[in-house]
Amino acid sequence: MKTYCLIMDESNWGLQKEDLALDDVFKLDGAVHEHEYNENEAIIMGNNFAFPLDIAYEKIFIGGKTGSGKSYAAGVMMEEFSRHGLQFVCFDALDAHSGLHTLQNVECISPREDETVNLIKLVKNLKNSNTSLVINLVNLRLDTQQRLLGDYCETLLAEDFEGKPVMTFLEECQDFVPQMGKPFSFSPIVRLCKLGRGKGLGATLISQRPAAIHKEALSQVSTYMVHNVINTKDLEALKNQLSFGTDKETIKKILSGISYSGPGEMVCFSPKYFKDVGYIKVGKVDRPRRTEHGGKNIEVKSQLAPISSNTFQSQPQPVESKSDLLFTEKPHFEASDFNSENELNEYGEEISTYETDYYDDRNDTSLQWDPSYGQETQELETETDNKNSNSMKAVAAVGLFSTGIYLITRGIAKKKTE
Repeated sequence: MKTYCLIMDESNWGLQKEDLALDDVFKLDGAVHEHEYNENEAIIMGNNFAFPLDIAYEKIFIGGKTGSGKSYAAGVMMEEFSRHGLQFVCFDALDAHSGLHTLQNVECISPREDETVNLIKLVKNLKNSNTSLVINLVNLRLDTQQRLLGDYCETLLAEDFEGKPVMTFLEECQDFVPQMGKPFSFSPIVRLCKLGRGKGLGATLISQRPAAIHKEALSQVSTYMVHNVINTKDLEALKNQLSFGTDKETIKKILSGISYSGPGEMVCFSPKYFKDVGYIKVGKVDRPRRTEHGGKNIEVKSQLAPISSNTFQSQPQPVESKSDLLFTEKPHFEASDFNSENELNEYGEEISTYETDYYDDRNDTSLQWDPSYGQETQELETETDNKNSNSMKAVAAVGLFSTGIYLITRGIAKKKTE
């Protein structure tokens, strides 16, 4: 009876070494499906993520740990704003979005400590043009950044844009509206989050630490775009913000998805835009970028010189020292080096009557190399002589002592006899 063994592909049955993809975790919950918007009517961030154009005046939070893709997602959103002719201002504390200036309707400025920004002129230009602006903050101290951002928010709220939406992106917003402390930028940002919607002014808070952002600002957010977060306090902060009007099972799924997500994957919670799918959508921000993203990891290269086979050959090699007293190869001598009385042959040449083998002298200790030049030998001989001398003195002392004892004993015995 023959037995047949079929080769089974275990991957067909779902067996895999890596973790489950975020799509697979949420597929049964209906949170994974492609959007139904067309290119001309929505802000499209990926196959699963698209938002109506009125998101331009909403309050958004984009979060995730370093390298999870939050700045990349913000860059995709700003490119989409530019594609639709919607205006934005980005306060870029990381120099992650300077590549956006290559777009036709986006410009970039990089103020320094010895320069000032005329915010009244800046806001007027926003109102009277369709140009967006990236403000690179890397050359400014933190306190200068906070004052600039605070003055901008107040100037923006004071202007009437007549219904034209303007979105403000705040990178590293935990430095401007922190949970602990109230810098100059704190109150103006909170006012923008609370009052901006009625004026068509949106705000996008971007941070890797949700727990570090003050609740007064974070509580105004209506759409959460969260990449991978693993810090317990950050997860707890998200849980507290999402708990208003959301059932516990939904919150549990959101936090589970945030922990599962890999680079580029995102869990989006939006009661306004995702009513039909349980408020949650998951997937990748896979919209192709039109500009270079500046938030890449720094490549670290070794500064050591490359090692090649010629490296050691080009270096001077140490010269091997040789002693005249220790032959390492058979020396060559001319016949004239020897004075002998050998017979001459018919051509007048000497006929040697013996053969000399210079290696026979190797066992001669007088020909061995002595690095101490005989000093150590002399010291050893002197030490040996001293030991021998001391031994002789000890024997003599013992002999004298024995003789004295004998004489004393003999004298005592002699007296007793008398």
